[in-house]
Amino acid sequence: MSDNVTIRSELRPGDLGRIVTLHGEGYASEEGHFGLTFEAYVARTLADFVIDNEAQGRVWLAERGTVLVGCAAMVARDDRGQLRWVIVSPSARSEGLGKRLVDEAMAYAAAQGWREVFLETTSGLPASMNIYVRLGFEIVGEEHLELWNPHVQKLIRMRKALK
Repeated sequence: MSDNVTIRSELRPGDLGRIVTLHGEGYASEEGHFGLTFEAYVARTLADFVIDNEAQGRVWLAERGTVLVGCAAMVARDDRGQLRWVIVSPSARSEGLGKRLVDEAMAYAAAQGWREVFLETTSGLPASMNIYVRLGFEIVGEEHLELWNPHVQKLIRMRKALK
């Protein structure tokens, strides 16, 4: 990974908007199935994390200078963690940053004593899927849905036991 990327885990004013922007811009080129509805979904789930969940969990932000180039989060869900908002900017891909962010999140989940981590992802994201599979996540469900636009995609549910 590039030496000029720093990772921090304390949220600051403006970070939620930057995370939404990173998702909107970062996924704009991914097979054309992410769009404004997806960006709005990310905004809503981030707001829910802060407002309804009282930000229980942790968010990791990877920055190159003042530019946000990556993100991952682990959200507390009773005795489980939910891996969310994993993304690396196209400008920072192939540097190992995605794996590093997910490793940080998984170490946090283990330190919390949670029994498992779960996530939802979609088809068409092979780099993310490779990270999850290499870390031992198992697919526990798949269904075809209209998610972010009129195109049908596969929603993939995964989990990894920690205990």
